[in-house]
Amino acid sequence: MDRINIRTPYFVEVNQFGQTGAKVELFFAYTPSYGSTPTYTLTELVPSAVQTNLSFNISNYAKEFIKPISPIYTTSATAENTQTKIFVQIKRYSLLSGVYTLVDTTEKLCLNGFNTYADGYNKVITSDAYAMFHNVTLKVKDLSSAYANVYLDAGSYTIDYDNLPAEPLTVTTDNVFKVPIKSNLITIEGGTDDVVINAEQECDPKYTPLVCTYVNRFGGWQYLTFFKANSEQITTNSKEFSLLPAYINYNVLQGQRKGFNFQGKQTIKANTGWVNERYFNLIQDLMLSETVLLDNKPVIVKSKSMDKKTHLKNNNINYEIEFEYNFGLINDVI
Repeated sequence: MDRINIRTPYFVEVNQFGQTGAKVELFFAYTPSYGSTPTYTLTELVPSAVQTNLSFNISNYAKEFIKPISPIYTTSATAENTQTKIFVQIKRYSLLSGVYTLVDTTEKLCLNGFNTYADGYNKVITSDAYAMFHNVTLKVKDLSSAYANVYLDAGSYTIDYDNLPAEPLTVTTDNVFKVPIKSNLITIEGGTDDVVINAEQECDPKYTPLVCTYVNRFGGWQYLTFFKANSEQITTNSKEFSLLPAYINYNVLQGQRKGFNFQGKQTIKANTGWVNERYFNLIQDLMLSETVLLDNKPVIVKSKSMDKKTHLKNNNINYEIEFEYNFGLINDVI
């Protein structure tokens, strides 16, 4: 099944000879089993007799159904959580002589990723098996708490670990899977091309690693560990008003002003430690991600710019990222 990244516009076009309008019906479902009633129906009339091509951007409609919250680790390969993607059936109709005529019916799997400008218009992913992450050797604090997202068409696969028994995997429906990182080298065989996952366990005796998880450009969960020093800071804010003394002989311990609406925010700066040049792709996706967790707490990336570092210019490469925890220090949820 074709896949599309819905953080980038995806257009469904209808352009039949002699049409005076068009209609697109969208059927969304978390499994490729669609009902008879469309979730959305989009209609438009042609602007003129010589401009009959009509385009409908369906990305924003798909985004309503994708709600990634957090990655849930698994000890064996299994399908990714339901709300990290959405299936859509698209029916195109052309308005001819006052009647809507069905043109065709297609299906797509919508992923919470994005395309770059260089990818061009309406990029569609057709590979039967591919890794939903950059080809980088991932540094992890241990080999039993992280996983990698992989897309697999329906079929039979074998997951080979370099120091563990191979695991068979039968995929009945095209879907996104999570493959636990249990060894330094993992190879998934069965598709047109093998999917390879490289990892490296790193232990730091001095610092406590921070594990950042976020949704990358491919629409998959990405693990990025900050191994080196981190520093935390809080900022507070409040409002104040002037007090009127209750008596002429006032209480000198009371003061003349009182604060209210106190709230605070916490920020943290974290360092990756020495990494290779290709880690810049991970940092770039992190800074562009809409969903970011730090040690399983929601955060916002405060760093808004970052130099791309190379071994030629920088010798050893370390990236420092500033995060802000996405909640107040005082619980004021109502």
